[in-house]
Amino acid sequence: MRTKNKLVLAALCALCIPAARAARDIPFTPPDDLVALDRALDYGRARLIAVQDAGRYKTLESFSREAMHAMTGAEHLPKLSPIASALEWIFNSRQYVDAPVILVKPQGLRVHFTAHMPENDDARRRILASGFMTQREFFSRVVQQRKNELAPRAEMNSAMRKVSDAEQVAAALDEMVRLVPPPAEDHASLWHTPQELAPNLAPPAPDGNPRTELGPRVAGISQAQAQSVLLPWASLRAAWLERDAARVQQNLDRLAAALPKLAAPGVYPAEPQRQAEARYYAMGKFTYGWTVYFVAALFSVVALVSGWKTPRYAALALLAVAMAWHAYGVALRWHILGRIPVANVFEAVMAASWAGIALAVLLELVYRMRIFLVAASVTGFFSLIMAQFVIPGGGTITTIQGILDDVMLRIHTVLIVFSYALIFLAAVIALFYLFGYYFVKWPTQSAEAGLITGFAGAALFAISYFAFTRAGLGDAASGYAKGAHVPLAFGGAAIACGAWLALLAARRTSAAALVSASALLLATGATAVGSHGFVRLLAILMLSGGFGWALLTLLGTVLRSRLGEESLALAPAGAGSAPVRAVLSRPIMAGGAPGDETQGDKLPTWLHHFDWCHLILLNLVFVMLFVGTILGAVWADYSWGRPWGWDPKEVFALNTWIVYAILIHVRFLVTERGLWTAWLSIGGCLMMAFNWIFVNYFIVGLHSYA
Repeated sequence: MRTKNKLVLAALCALCIPAARAARDIPFTPPDDLVALDRALDYGRARLIAVQDAGRYKTLESFSREAMHAMTGAEHLPKLSPIASALEWIFNSRQYVDAPVILVKPQGLRVHFTAHMPENDDARRRILASGFMTQREFFSRVVQQRKNELAPRAEMNSAMRKVSDAEQVAAALDEMVRLVPPPAEDHASLWHTPQELAPNLAPPAPDGNPRTELGPRVAGISQAQAQSVLLPWASLRAAWLERDAARVQQNLDRLAAALPKLAAPGVYPAEPQRQAEARYYAMGKFTYGWTVYFVAALFSVVALVSGWKTPRYAALALLAVAMAWHAYGVALRWHILGRIPVANVFEAVMAASWAGIALAVLLELVYRMRIFLVAASVTGFFSLIMAQFVIPGGGTITTIQGILDDVMLRIHTVLIVFSYALIFLAAVIALFYLFGYYFVKWPTQSAEAGLITGFAGAALFAISYFAFTRAGLGDAASGYAKGAHVPLAFGGAAIACGAWLALLAARRTSAAALVSASALLLATGATAVGSHGFVRLLAILMLSGGFGWALLTLLGTVLRSRLGEESLALAPAGAGSAPVRAVLSRPIMAGGAPGDETQGDKLPTWLHHFDWCHLILLNLVFVMLFVGTILGAVWADYSWGRPWGWDPKEVFALNTWIVYAILIHVRFLVTERGLWTAWLSIGGCLMMAFNWIFVNYFIVGLHSYA
């Protein structure tokens, strides 16, 4: 048995390291002398220069990363550091008028911006394929005119905002580098670019008044102070263009020493805070821990299914490593901001997921059910994947609105986002419960349902090729337009499928027929009302989820036939399909809602364990959602003058709590309590996701910042 365990673990280790998503390749090769210059420089002091941008102070390095990301989709140009990329663009951007580095990400805008180009033009093909445009192409009269025509269109708002950010960096990065602090003691005072100090160098006119030929002088900055900035800045520019590493280094260090001296006491950000921010950005905002969570999830599943101790210990060790990395990132952001990091979606996902994972690991150490290990690992994996690849903005550090800087609101926000993390943890356990339930009771029908769902996903993917076509000049930013008759045709089909599903449910027909009708209803409804991206995503989820479900059911059947039912332990105390004989082993935190322990149709012990673990999280969710919603109403009452305003976020937050209120009480009314609870938990998670994603990004309301 030990040999078999070692072989399984060795195979797991060989397969468990996923490949990171390839970065978008920028079709740009920097000059060799520029690459050599960059590698010869030490940015240790220069990277900590403070820059005022987007309403807050940031380091020169983080400013460079954000600026380059806005223009190119990456934090630096190929083979260059972020600071070198920004300085080259500030000092030498005219040399790259024909370099394709300006990213137009929305597919539809690429169509609009290339409509005037010949069909077989190489530049047009490049832009449509990669999205990268040159300065000459992007700032041409035709493209700028088309951009101005599209800007007022509501459906283009999000896409045009991204393009405007890229345009601002490409055209005026030198005007964005506000690194000269004014002498005023007000932290909100506007900082200056080096060029704005030029009038301060001019001697007074003969009549004693300041000269105005070069523009207005910056108040409070003497001629000597202006020289301390402008002379090294001008020397830096000249040395940079000459690729003189020694002079570049000298002038970068001079600027780093001179700029803090211009600020009033207490205004310039403290060096430890600037070092923390530079480290935070350099480490990719600590989102790369998803790789460790992924490996931990694989070991957790093996520990759950096999009952072996070694993979459980390995999963715990990997979770400890991932959580330490994750916690350091959250703590570092907290230190940089000076407040708890839950003010936007990125911060909430990072902080709440860590807290939820920590609770799950604590419960695992107390109850040793192993399912908590799986839930914690999966939650960590998906939360960091979302933070790195999905959430708009890429985790850029932003300021918080003054009205939101309130203790009561922070408590409300922490409770709500923490409950959302527990909702996802509970949904993971619910999914495993559903798989185990159907695997135990109806394995053949379960595999059939998976296959039907998978084939329906494949059919939906194929339908998307016919229902959507490449966008024309009047279509949306997605790059695809829905056929004129598609909404009506597929809407009617969805209604018919819904009626068919209701008829089948009333007649208590076979599971295969019910799943088929449900899959058709989902596919036709999504095609009727969804966008091209949504339909494709749903198709991929149905295809991969359905076939994966069927494959895992088949694999479980094979393992059970080879090892025997009693040998397939899915929990430490699990014993095949033996019934639970004593309710006393049920954890106190699972609450007093009735379970399935006394039902005549016996379930295996490990399914009861899953149900109990599920209830522990659901009870916490129910209480925290309720308290968090009440505290939000209290804060709204003294901040906005009313406790409730039927804002979309308020409504769907209440709907989420109602789902869990129903979930808790439905256990007193049904017989298959664990099954009903699992399905309602999945529904509650979908409601939470809709509230946190769709309402945040697509519905305008008072909570659009959240």
